[in-house]
Amino acid sequence: MSFKTELHCHCGLVSACGRLSPERIVERYLEKGYTSLVITDHLSRDTFSAGNYLGADDWNAKIDFYMRSLEALEKAADGKLHILQGSEIRIDKHHAADYLIYGLDEAFLRSHTNLYSYHLKMLSETVRGAGGLFIQAHPFRNHMVVTVPELLDGVEVYNGTHTHSPFRNEIATLWADHYGMIKTSGSDLHSDKMFITGGIETKTPITCNAELIATLKGGNYTLLRNDSIFADSLDK
Repeated sequence: MSFKTELHCHCGLVSACGRLSPERIVERYLEKGYTSLVITDHLSRDTFSAGNYLGADDWNAKIDFYMRSLEALEKAADGKLHILQGSEIRIDKHHAADYLIYGLDEAFLRSHTNLYSYHLKMLSETVRGAGGLFIQAHPFRNHMVVTVPELLDGVEVYNGTHTHSPFRNEIATLWADHYGMIKTSGSDLHSDKMFITGGIETKTPITCNAELIATLKGGNYTLLRNDSIFADSLDK
């Protein structure tokens, strides 16, 4: 028996570009046989200015809002799908680069005020120092900033929104191989028009962030990917 985990997904409750409710997300992943999902809503200045946020300019209030997806997904899953907290962060100084953070929870987010205002090296050191993984998301999109490998733990070598231009995924794979970095895969699901094609497959279930980090560091997984499917993506 094997177990499938999604590593890149957005919910409409928090991500302004998200179009799916927590209930629909759970329904779709259960239909595809997934057992775990990491919710990686956008965490940037825009999350709290151009999205659904109507709260105060207070970091704890912002994190209250940001955690809504996890709470609603857990309720919708009702134990049928393990929901883990992740983030896709975009810092102020790098508008063309996004980073997936794995393994860190609400307490970490609350204790690092305005995390998106950090410079890149500081963000990398903060995430990794706290035991998390710092992964470049959907690399080799147009206008992206290529990050020096020393600041990264890994690279998203398969992104589901790149299936119409698979060379992006191919370059990312070569890049990760060259520098010996962790490889991840994610559907980057935003809407019902998009396909669930990414994630990892393991021999044991991933039920918490500690298990996810151990799995990714240990390489005990198979990448899920399908470069032949055309995704109606939100390619930025």
